[in-house]
Amino acid sequence: MTAGTADTTDASAARRRRAPGRAVRSRVVVTVAVVLLVLLAVAAAAAAGVRTFDVRTPSMGRAAPVGSLVVTVPPGERRLAVGDVVTFVPPVTEGGGTAARLPYTHRVTAIVDGAITTKGDANGAADAWTITRGDVVGRVVAVLPVVGWVLRMLPWAAGGIGLVWLLTGPVAARAPRTAARLVGVSAVLAVVVAVFRPFVALVVTGVDPGARPTAHVASTGLLPIRAVGPSGSSDRLLSGSVGQVPLPPGSDGAVALTARLDLPPLGWVTLALVCAVPLVLGVLLARSSRRAPSPRTDAADTPTGRPTDRARARPTDRGTDRRTDRSSDRPADRATHRPADRATDATTDPATEPPVVPPVPA
Repeated sequence: MTAGTADTTDASAARRRRAPGRAVRSRVVVTVAVVLLVLLAVAAAAAAGVRTFDVRTPSMGRAAPVGSLVVTVPPGERRLAVGDVVTFVPPVTEGGGTAARLPYTHRVTAIVDGAITTKGDANGAADAWTITRGDVVGRVVAVLPVVGWVLRMLPWAAGGIGLVWLLTGPVAARAPRTAARLVGVSAVLAVVVAVFRPFVALVVTGVDPGARPTAHVASTGLLPIRAVGPSGSSDRLLSGSVGQVPLPPGSDGAVALTARLDLPPLGWVTLALVCAVPLVLGVLLARSSRRAPSPRTDAADTPTGRPTDRARARPTDRGTDRRTDRSSDRPADRATHRPADRATDATTDPATEPPVVPPVPA
């Protein structure tokens, strides 16, 4: 290997070593820029009076299901009208305590001499209070489904994923490390979902007693469910919708209802695929790491960045063999001994000797 080739190899190896560092720095810069832009947008919106609220109760039904994020703006000079959805803090009533000061998001049903009556879409009756314009925090301009659930679970999921990344960091091989992280992240998300229950949940909002008691129920999950009563009667509910489930005669306020996931066949197939993807990817990565060949020693493994002694010995051996073949004894012996053989033959062959003249006696 010539000096020029060695220098080129060293430069290429150095560029390859520097490339991951540059990629990481670029990602960090992009991430920081995006975070700063998001924070700047949030600060500007907050300065303009925009506020967000996480829906925790099913009182608004499908208009604002549980787990939605409602975005409000100050009413300003605009007059509130019947049908507007507003977020407000109800006035303090006698015996109301501090719980009554929590924000509510309901629809305006009547306005009489400045007194505003509100009601949840899923509630059977109007609210027990009337509010004024001063109690209104803002008028709802957007409802973002699922975003509320994401914001609730995000801190716990981020902490669990960070712990998985920390525990799998010492794994040297890339494929097993990726497989372990994939399985760990899936386990963390499964635990978070099991705790918060964002997909399948049911709330009993009331019970009508009588000869034929009925339970009023509301779905607080994201997926369609079937509310099943003790007698087997059921009602299918979508996210945020309300329904009624007949109860056995003599049932009091304590009822036991079951929420069962109710998906079409294609929905079940999609759910099974989504649940199986992390496991399948983890198994494939683990198998690929087992079948991967052992890494060979390359130019970057040697201190000088040159091939190993074994690699250098091969061209040298070949060159020695070529020199031995070229300077073998056979061609040399033939070229050297042929004249000698001929000379020996000329002195010993009678046919080539000159005639001997006998001396003449004096």
